[in-house]
Amino acid sequence: MFKIFLKSKFIIIVFFLVITFTKQSYSNEFDNISACAGVVIGDGASELRDLENEKNFDDAFELAIKAFYGEGLSESRSNEDIVIAENIIASNVDKIYMQPEWTAEVYQEVIRCYRVLGLKVLEKSSTIKMNINMINQYLNKYKARLKRMINAG
Repeated sequence: MFKIFLKSKFIIIVFFLVITFTKQSYSNEFDNISACAGVVIGDGASELRDLENEKNFDDAFELAIKAFYGEGLSESRSNEDIVIAENIIASNVDKIYMQPEWTAEVYQEVIRCYRVLGLKVLEKSSTIKMNINMINQYLNKYKARLKRMINAG
C-alpha cells in the first residue's frame, strides 16, 4: 500500500515538473525569438537611418515579424507573455539602433539573430502561412509607422 502511494506521488511530482519546465521552455523560446526580432529590426532601422536603405529595412522588419508571429502563434500565450515579448523587442531595437559604434560582438549578435530568425521562419512556415493575412496587416501598418519615425529623427 505504501509503495503504491509513493509511486503515485512520484508520478504526480514528475508530471508537474514536466508541465512547469515545458511551459517555461516555450516562454524562453518566445523570449529568445523576441530578442532576436528586436536586434534584426534595430539593424534594419540603422540601415534606413544611416544608409537610407529602405529595402534592407523592409526585409529585416518582415523577417523579424514573421519569425515572431510564427513562434508566438504556435503555442497558446498569456497576455503577460505577449507584453513581455513586445517589451523585449522594443528594448533590443533600442539597444542596436542607439549603438554609437558597432563592435565585433554587436556584429556577431546581429548575424546570429538573422540566422536564428531565418531558421524559425522555415520551422514555423505552416503557422505563418495560415496567419499570413493578419501578419501582413501588422507588417504594413507598423512598418510604415516605424519608417516615418526613423525618417523624422
